[in-house]
Amino acid sequence: MPSRRELLLGVGAAGTATVAGCLGSRTDEPGTDDDYTWLTVGADRRNSRTVPDGAAPRDEPDIEWRVDLESSTATGEPIVTDDTVLVNTGYDVVAFDRETRERRWSIDPENDVSTYSGSPTVFDGTAYVPERRVLTARDLETGAVDWSFELDYVISESALATDTDDGRVYVAGGNAVHALDAESGEELWEQELLGSASYAIAKYADWLFVATRGGELYRINRWEGRVEWRRTIEAGISSAPIVLTSSDRRLGHGVAIAGGDGSVIYFDISGKREWQTDLSGFGNDGLAIGHRTVLARSGSTLYALDANDGDNLWRADIGRSSRNPPIIVGDTVYVGGDRLRAFDVGGGYGVRSLRIGGERFDREEPDNVSYVTAADGKLFVTTDVSRFEGDDTAALLVLS
Repeated sequence: MPSRRELLLGVGAAGTATVAGCLGSRTDEPGTDDDYTWLTVGADRRNSRTVPDGAAPRDEPDIEWRVDLESSTATGEPIVTDDTVLVNTGYDVVAFDRETRERRWSIDPENDVSTYSGSPTVFDGTAYVPERRVLTARDLETGAVDWSFELDYVISESALATDTDDGRVYVAGGNAVHALDAESGEELWEQELLGSASYAIAKYADWLFVATRGGELYRINRWEGRVEWRRTIEAGISSAPIVLTSSDRRLGHGVAIAGGDGSVIYFDISGKREWQTDLSGFGNDGLAIGHRTVLARSGSTLYALDANDGDNLWRADIGRSSRNPPIIVGDTVYVGGDRLRAFDVGGGYGVRSLRIGGERFDREEPDNVSYVTAADGKLFVTTDVSRFEGDDTAALLVLS
C-alpha cells in the first residue's frame, strides 16, 4: 500500500493535468518589476492589494533595516514612495527617510492625541493624512500643512482615495462621504450614508464603492456624489470593497466584500449578487484579488477562491491571526500573523488543503507580524507586541 508521501507525490506528478484544470491557468511567472511603490491603502484605488508584475522575495528574506515605532502596534499599513515610508504608529503618523532611516517628520511628536488609525494616501508629492476628524494635506518632503478639512466625525479607517484623472480626494467619516479638490481642499460634494462608513473607499471608472460596518455597500457616482445603488449584507461588512476587473474574471467586472458571518460576496457592476462563498469568521480587511484569485483571510486560515464563481481552490493554515490582510506580489501571496508567511498564488499541487509546494517560506519574528506591503522588490512589515514598555516596541522591518 503506498505511503502518504507517495500519494502526495503522485498527486503532484500524475495528477498535474487534473490540478491545472481545477486551478485554471494559474501557473503564473515570478514578477520582474522591481521599480514600483505602494502609495495608498490596498496598493491601488480599487483596493486590489496586488502588484501583479512586481518582484519580491520568494525565498526567506533577510532584514535590510529596522526602526522602532515606539508603540505597541502600527494601526495602518506602511505607505511607501520612492524615498519615504509613512507609518501610523497609533500615537503618531511618521515619515521615515528610506535612505537615512531617520524620522523626517511626524504629525504629533508629543503624542497629544491618544490614538490615530488608518494610513495616508500619497498623490503628486502630497500626503493626505487622516488625523482623527481632520484630513490634512501635507508636503511629503517637509510635512508642512497645505490645507486641512474638518469632518463632523472621526475619519473612517483609511477611508480615502485620490484620483489622478480629476484631481480629487474622497474621504468618509461618520455617515457621509466627501469629495474634495486635491489642490485646495475645497468641498465639491457631500453624500449621506445609511450608517457609518468603514474601511477604504474603492474607486473604479466613474464610481466609488463605500462600505459601512453595519452592512451597506454603495456605488456612488464620483462626479456628482449621487447614489446609484445600495446593497445590504445582513451580517454586516468586515472588509473594504475590492473591484474585480475583466482581467480578473472570464466575464464582466464588479465588487467583492467580506460579510461579518464569514461569507465572501461578489456583486456585478450593476449591483446583482452573482456569487457567495461561506467560510468562517473574518478579521478586518481580509481580501485581495490577483491572478484571477480572490484571497480571503478568515481567522487562522487563508482561502483562495476562484474569481469567476467563488469556488474554493485551496486553503492554508496561517496560525494565530492578527491584523494581517494578504497581499500579492508577482506570483506570491504574503500574509502576517504569528509569523510572516509566503505562498505560491496557485497553491502548489494538490486539492484544497491537501497540497505540496504551496508554501514558499515562513519567517519567525520576535513579535507578531501585522501589516505587510511591498515596494521596489522589498517587503515592508510592521510587528506588534503584547505590551509596550522599556525596549519592547513594535517595529518597521524592511526585508529583501
